[in-house]
Amino acid sequence: MRTAILGFAQVGKTSLFRILCGPHVHAEAYGAHVGVGQMRDPRLEALAKLYHPKKLTYAYLEFLDAPALMSEPEKDAAVFGLVRGAEAFAHVVRLFGEDANPGRDIAQLETEFLVTDLDTVTKRLEKLARDLKKAAAAELEHEHAVLEKARSALAAETPLRGVELGPEDQRLLRGFMLLSAKPLLLVLNAGDEDAPAIEGVPEKYGVAGSARRPRVALTEICGKIETELAELDPGEAADFLASYGLKESARDRVLHTAYGLLGFITFFTVSEPECRAWTVPRGTLALEAAGMVHSDFARRFIKAEVIPWRELVECGSLAAARERGRVRLEGKDYRVADGDVLYIRHTA
Repeated sequence: MRTAILGFAQVGKTSLFRILCGPHVHAEAYGAHVGVGQMRDPRLEALAKLYHPKKLTYAYLEFLDAPALMSEPEKDAAVFGLVRGAEAFAHVVRLFGEDANPGRDIAQLETEFLVTDLDTVTKRLEKLARDLKKAAAAELEHEHAVLEKARSALAAETPLRGVELGPEDQRLLRGFMLLSAKPLLLVLNAGDEDAPAIEGVPEKYGVAGSARRPRVALTEICGKIETELAELDPGEAADFLASYGLKESARDRVLHTAYGLLGFITFFTVSEPECRAWTVPRGTLALEAAGMVHSDFARRFIKAEVIPWRELVECGSLAAARERGRVRLEGKDYRVADGDVLYIRHTA
């Protein structure tokens, strides 16, 4: 699952990308870069203390650092073409500098999404109208009805991420990769002077309401400070943060906010060879989770032994947890919960 980082020129977009993913990234077309942000997880680290695994694998998110938007239709259209396949967008919004206008920048990008989507939907509706004149078909009529609903919303300046649709209609629209339908994370990039009260910058700059919309989230960073922090040894980091009045790095907060916005949860598998965090959509069934761990586990699935991570840590081992009756046996239709530890029982 890829999140595309968007923003206008000189807002700190690439700085955020490097804060999340580090300096070791690879280039894609048109100057874009792709990297992975590993999510530190105290739960996984607590489980690892029980097993002392040879390998510790964190959950992660993939990010694409897109070229800067220029407020020029042709150039921005090329950027949008590059990021259409992303599952979500992170919009970096500049708060520093005398000419900063975060409300304007947030509204401007949303407007570009709406205009681009309206053009896409209108062109498809025009083709559907021609096809329906030749021969009526239930499938085409359904697509036409869904797209008309989308066009009405877009014409009313309503992003499609806020339009209620059934699962089938959502799948249909997903095929068009419409920009305003994707979850949106607003990343407010503040200057050093705002660091001591970083949590208050949404209200200070009048943009807190921007996140009070469906499938929109907001978080804050001081990009310049975080960039310097990323170059320090862990032992120096705490003192460096304290010098700016900060308690912790924003990196993990940004990653976890994006993770939640995408609707993900984490389950764990633990053993001496490897303790691993797995990323799955909320609502994932035990059989689907088993297939992620190994395709054979899904084909040969019998039951899943399930225990919340905290209970396993409290018991000290799986054997002790079983003795205390803390381990549950669940079937293939069990919905995995965030923080579950799974042991898959399967035939040989």
